[in-house]
Amino acid sequence: MFIFDAFKREARRLRAVSVVMAAGLLALLTGLWFVQIVSGKQMRGKMEYQSFRTIAVPAVRGRILDRTGTNALADNKAQYNVAICLEELRGQFEYEYTNHVLPEYTNHLAEEYRRLHPGSAKLPAGAAKVPAGARPGLKMEAKYNVVSNLSARVGALLQQTVALDAARFRHFDTNYTYVPMQILTNLNAEQIARFSEQLSNVPGLELETEPVRNYPHKDLAAHLLGYARPTGGDRKYLPANYAGEAGLEQVFDEQLRGQEGEDLVLVNNQNYRQREETLSPNHLGGDLCLTLDLPIQRAAQQALSTELPNIRGAAVVMDVHSGDVLAMVSVPAFDPNEFVRAISPARFEQLNDPKMKPQANRATFEAYPPGSTFKIITAIAGLESGVMDPEEIYHSPANPLDPSHGIFNEQGYHIKDLAPPGDYDFERAFYHSSNSYFCHYGMKAGLRKLLEVAKRFHLGEKTGFAARQEVAGIVPRPEQAGKSMPLNSAPYVAIGQEITVTPLQMAVMVAAIANGGTIFWPRIVSSASSPETGEVEELYAKARVRDQVQLNPQHLQLIRAAMLQDTEHEGANAYAAFHYPGSSAPYLPNFHVAGKTGTAEVDSEELDYKTVTWFDSFGPYENPRYAVVVMILDGGFGATHCAPVARKIYQAIVREEQTTHPKPALAGN
Repeated sequence: MFIFDAFKREARRLRAVSVVMAAGLLALLTGLWFVQIVSGKQMRGKMEYQSFRTIAVPAVRGRILDRTGTNALADNKAQYNVAICLEELRGQFEYEYTNHVLPEYTNHLAEEYRRLHPGSAKLPAGAAKVPAGARPGLKMEAKYNVVSNLSARVGALLQQTVALDAARFRHFDTNYTYVPMQILTNLNAEQIARFSEQLSNVPGLELETEPVRNYPHKDLAAHLLGYARPTGGDRKYLPANYAGEAGLEQVFDEQLRGQEGEDLVLVNNQNYRQREETLSPNHLGGDLCLTLDLPIQRAAQQALSTELPNIRGAAVVMDVHSGDVLAMVSVPAFDPNEFVRAISPARFEQLNDPKMKPQANRATFEAYPPGSTFKIITAIAGLESGVMDPEEIYHSPANPLDPSHGIFNEQGYHIKDLAPPGDYDFERAFYHSSNSYFCHYGMKAGLRKLLEVAKRFHLGEKTGFAARQEVAGIVPRPEQAGKSMPLNSAPYVAIGQEITVTPLQMAVMVAAIANGGTIFWPRIVSSASSPETGEVEELYAKARVRDQVQLNPQHLQLIRAAMLQDTEHEGANAYAAFHYPGSSAPYLPNFHVAGKTGTAEVDSEELDYKTVTWFDSFGPYENPRYAVVVMILDGGFGATHCAPVARKIYQAIVREEQTTHPKPALAGN
């Protein structure tokens, strides 16, 4: 009996355990059924109405720096914008729809029914029922009302009109509700303060920061820098990236652009953001370091821009021992910031003016006859060929039509001469720029010799300039003498006519005269660096030698001395530009400049200028470091306008040298 009682007690325990286990299993099965059957339908519904959006996260574009690596010529500034997050206004949208838009539309339907059925005492059922097809439009109207009112409120507080375009809003609401919608951009400091004080806690509003390409010095070095513009995606609604479209911004776009990141956004069936995560971070663009010297660039641009009204010209400053371009100016210029924003049709027309050509870099992209500055080449050709004796006297006859000036009147040529008639040796002919003298000896040297010397200096050839906006000009090869260029062109070529060069080519040539014959590849870009790693990559090596011109040292010294006399001999063409008016006191008492003026006349209906004036120079004379070339279209004479611009540039150079390397103070007794 005892044994059976024990079995009964164990069976009760087993039954209890079995009941508990059965209940647990039933609960699990019920939960599984609920998840798979009941909740599964809901989850499948959610999945059907959810999707992912990929948003590009722009990289901050790299800076363009001057030679010191500290002064930015192109950078990025923070632009503050007011944006509306539509997903935060869903409650207001529903309230507007239920309490205003829908009742108004229902009343409209009722009134319309009464108009069509006059005398009806009572509306039939469904007469004021909103059709299903009208509801999406009504909901869009409700959204627009809320956002428009909020935009107007923002505009009133920030004292700037904000007009919400209905078509733009519909497009945004249909496609981009998962990102904030900008309603006001580029806030000033006062507006930012007002927003922070009065609007920062308003639901749906946010103050966002956007990096915008910026050129802090405006038109300074604009032709070199070029510009970058917003690009990629739907630029009206999504964050903008920037791509270089001209100048160094375009040439080195890959280094400057950086790497975009990507964000993954989960949106619901109404395109509202549900969740966001970063797929890949963005990476900063690299910085680009130039050879430009900012103070010299600023001084050169200021000197050239203010010399004449509506001036068209160019200036180049080069280190004669490395080929580094310290300044390059072309006027008129433009502000690259204009291209970051939208340009009006009227302004776009100005930027494309066929005469002023503010977007063309006249230092490299157009070639001009060098005029009398080419007499440096003619002198080398005459001295090397033995036809020019520096001591020999050449008599320049008076022009019968203008006895105060000479004329080249040989072998049927009648070439006017602005130098006075009289007797000339080489040096006097050089600093008075006697056409008669150089036409005579240029003819004796011959066209082939003139072209051969010009080609040794690579005139009429591209310099490999990194900004790419460059033309070669027209200087035929020596073997073309008597073919593409007739032999009787010799006296004209000898004084810089019937050929064309760029100001940059002339700077390279003058630098070679100054340094003893080394032709450098001009360098404007030195290196690129990564702000994230600090790694520096040299893009162009310093002092890359293109060629070595073999020059007789005596001939070279003779030409240099004559160039010095052009600025220091009283009565020489450039003397007045380098000395105070009515005085023999020099503007640069401890910095002697050697130069050559030039004026070329142009007789062509296809061109929009009649004269090209030049001043090509180097300094200081005793220890040359800088070559300065100035060119102006329709600028009178090289001595009257180009030489004063060059002198102002040298004055800026001297000031900078004194600031950078001040002389030590002398100790007192």
